[in-house]
Amino acid sequence: MEKRKRQEAILSLIRKHAIATQEDLVAHLRRAGVRTTQATVSRDIAELGLARVPGSGPGLSRYAQLGEGLGAASTAAREERLQRLLRDLPLTVRRGQGLAVLISTPGSAAPIASALDGTGWSEIVGTVAGDDTVFVALAPQPRAYPAFAQRLARLGAFVERED
Repeated sequence: MEKRKRQEAILSLIRKHAIATQEDLVAHLRRAGVRTTQATVSRDIAELGLARVPGSGPGLSRYAQLGEGLGAASTAAREERLQRLLRDLPLTVRRGQGLAVLISTPGSAAPIASALDGTGWSEIVGTVAGDDTVFVALAPQPRAYPAFAQRLARLGAFVERED
Protein backbone atom coordinates (compact mmCIF):
# COMPACT_ATOMS: atom_id res chain seq x y z
CA MET A 1 0.00 0.00 0.00
CA GLU A 2 1.29 3.44 -0.77
CA LYS A 3 2.50 5.58 2.10
CA ARG A 4 -0.11 8.34 1.78
CA LYS A 5 -3.03 5.90 1.90
CA ARG A 6 -1.52 4.10 4.90
CA GLN A 7 -1.07 7.42 6.71
CA GLU A 8 -4.66 8.43 5.89
CA ALA A 9 -5.81 5.10 7.35
CA ILE A 10 -3.78 5.79 10.51
CA LEU A 11 -5.37 9.23 10.92
CA SER A 12 -8.83 7.77 10.43
CA LEU A 13 -8.21 5.00 12.97
CA ILE A 14 -6.87 7.28 15.72
CA ARG A 15 -9.91 9.53 15.32
CA LYS A 16 -12.28 6.58 15.73
CA HIS A 17 -10.44 4.47 18.33
CA ALA A 18 -8.43 5.13 21.50
CA ILE A 19 -5.19 3.55 20.29
CA ALA A 20 -2.49 3.55 22.96
CA THR A 21 0.45 1.66 21.41
CA GLN A 22 2.10 1.16 18.06
CA GLU A 23 1.27 -2.55 18.31
CA ASP A 24 -2.43 -1.70 18.75
CA LEU A 25 -2.22 0.56 15.72
CA VAL A 26 -0.61 -2.19 13.60
CA ALA A 27 -3.41 -4.57 14.69
CA HIS A 28 -6.12 -2.04 13.77
CA LEU A 29 -4.45 -1.44 10.41
CA ARG A 30 -4.35 -5.19 9.71
CA ARG A 31 -8.06 -5.50 10.52
CA ALA A 32 -8.63 -2.65 8.04
CA GLY A 33 -6.71 -4.60 5.38
CA VAL A 34 -3.46 -2.63 5.65
CA ARG A 35 -0.34 -4.79 5.97
CA THR A 36 2.52 -2.98 7.67
CA THR A 37 5.18 -3.31 10.36
CA GLN A 38 5.68 -1.61 13.70
CA ALA A 39 8.85 0.07 12.36
CA THR A 40 6.90 1.59 9.44
CA VAL A 41 4.13 2.72 11.79
CA SER A 42 6.74 4.32 14.05
CA ARG A 43 8.05 6.40 11.12
CA ASP A 44 4.49 7.30 10.09
CA ILE A 45 3.68 8.47 13.63
CA ALA A 46 6.69 10.81 13.56
CA GLU A 47 5.91 12.14 10.08
CA LEU A 48 2.26 12.76 10.93
CA GLY A 49 3.14 14.62 14.12
CA LEU A 50 1.17 12.23 16.30
CA ALA A 51 1.67 12.21 20.03
CA ARG A 52 0.35 10.24 22.94
CA VAL A 53 -2.03 12.34 24.96
CA PRO A 54 -3.82 11.57 28.21
CA GLY A 55 -6.85 9.36 27.69
CA SER A 56 -9.97 8.85 29.75
CA GLY A 57 -8.79 7.50 33.05
CA PRO A 58 -5.62 7.48 35.11
CA GLY A 59 -2.61 5.98 33.38
CA LEU A 60 -4.38 5.75 30.03
CA SER A 61 -3.14 7.47 26.89
CA ARG A 62 -3.93 7.44 23.20
CA TYR A 63 -2.45 8.71 19.96
CA ALA A 64 -3.76 12.00 18.63
CA GLN A 65 -2.84 14.30 15.77
CA LEU A 66 -1.65 17.56 17.21
CA GLY A 67 -0.54 19.20 13.94
CA GLU A 68 -2.46 19.79 10.74
CA GLY A 69 -2.27 17.78 7.53
CA LEU A 70 0.20 15.15 6.39
CA GLY A 71 3.94 15.58 6.69
CA ALA A 72 5.81 18.52 8.17
CA ALA A 73 3.66 21.29 9.54
CA SER A 74 4.29 24.99 9.09
CA THR A 75 5.72 27.04 11.95
CA ALA A 76 2.27 28.50 12.62
CA ALA A 77 0.74 25.00 12.73
CA ARG A 78 3.46 23.86 15.15
CA GLU A 79 2.73 26.76 17.48
CA GLU A 80 -0.99 26.03 17.13
CA ARG A 81 -0.25 22.43 18.16
CA LEU A 82 1.36 23.73 21.35
CA GLN A 83 -1.55 26.09 21.96
CA ARG A 84 -4.06 23.21 21.67
CA LEU A 85 -2.04 21.18 24.16
CA LEU A 86 -1.92 24.07 26.62
CA ARG A 87 -5.65 24.63 26.22
CA ASP A 88 -6.26 21.01 27.28
CA LEU A 89 -3.46 20.52 29.82
CA PRO A 90 -2.58 22.57 32.88
CA LEU A 91 1.00 23.81 32.70
CA THR A 92 3.05 25.60 35.34
CA VAL A 93 6.28 27.32 34.32
CA ARG A 94 9.12 27.84 36.81
CA ARG A 95 12.49 29.45 36.27
CA GLY A 96 15.66 27.46 36.83
CA GLN A 97 19.27 28.44 36.24
CA GLY A 98 19.61 28.44 32.45
CA LEU A 99 16.41 26.49 32.06
CA ALA A 100 12.69 26.53 32.49
CA VAL A 101 10.89 23.77 34.37
CA LEU A 102 7.42 22.96 33.05
CA ILE A 103 5.07 20.86 35.16
CA SER A 104 1.84 19.34 33.86
CA THR A 105 -0.24 16.17 34.27
CA PRO A 106 1.21 12.64 34.26
CA GLY A 107 1.89 11.39 30.74
CA SER A 108 1.83 14.85 29.15
CA ALA A 109 5.52 15.83 29.21
CA ALA A 110 6.52 14.12 25.95
CA PRO A 111 3.84 15.77 23.78
CA ILE A 112 4.57 19.16 25.35
CA ALA A 113 8.33 18.77 24.80
CA SER A 114 7.77 17.63 21.22
CA ALA A 115 5.49 20.60 20.54
CA LEU A 116 8.03 23.00 22.06
CA ASP A 117 10.84 21.49 19.98
CA GLY A 118 8.70 21.96 16.89
CA THR A 119 8.11 25.67 17.43
CA GLY A 120 11.64 26.67 16.47
CA TRP A 121 11.63 29.40 19.11
CA SER A 122 15.08 30.97 19.38
CA GLU A 123 14.96 30.86 23.19
CA ILE A 124 14.90 27.05 23.21
CA VAL A 125 18.12 25.06 22.90
CA GLY A 126 16.41 21.72 23.62
CA THR A 127 14.02 19.85 25.88
CA VAL A 128 14.08 16.77 28.11
CA ALA A 129 10.76 15.18 29.04
CA GLY A 130 9.94 12.97 31.99
CA ASP A 131 6.41 11.86 32.82
CA ASP A 132 4.89 15.15 33.95
CA THR A 133 7.91 17.48 33.84
CA VAL A 134 9.80 19.08 30.97
CA PHE A 135 13.21 20.72 31.35
CA VAL A 136 13.74 23.35 28.68
CA ALA A 137 17.35 24.37 28.13
CA LEU A 138 17.34 28.06 27.30
CA ALA A 139 19.64 29.97 24.97
CA PRO A 140 22.45 31.86 26.73
CA GLN A 141 20.75 35.22 26.25
CA PRO A 142 19.79 37.57 29.11
CA ARG A 143 16.14 37.78 27.98
CA ALA A 144 15.68 34.12 26.99
CA TYR A 145 13.58 33.13 30.01
CA PRO A 146 11.34 36.22 30.09
CA ALA A 147 10.66 35.92 26.34
CA PHE A 148 9.98 32.18 26.62
CA ALA A 149 7.71 32.61 29.66
CA GLN A 150 5.80 35.41 27.95
CA ARG A 151 5.17 33.23 24.87
CA LEU A 152 3.86 30.39 27.04
CA ALA A 153 1.67 32.74 29.08
CA ARG A 154 0.13 34.06 25.85
CA LEU A 155 -0.70 30.46 24.93
CA GLY A 156 -2.37 29.79 28.28
CA ALA A 157 0.32 28.48 30.63
CA PHE A 158 0.57 29.62 34.24
CA VAL A 159 3.94 31.28 34.79
CA GLU A 160 5.05 31.49 38.41
CA ARG A 161 6.18 34.93 39.52
CA GLU A 162 9.80 35.33 40.44
CA ASP A 163 10.68 36.63 43.90
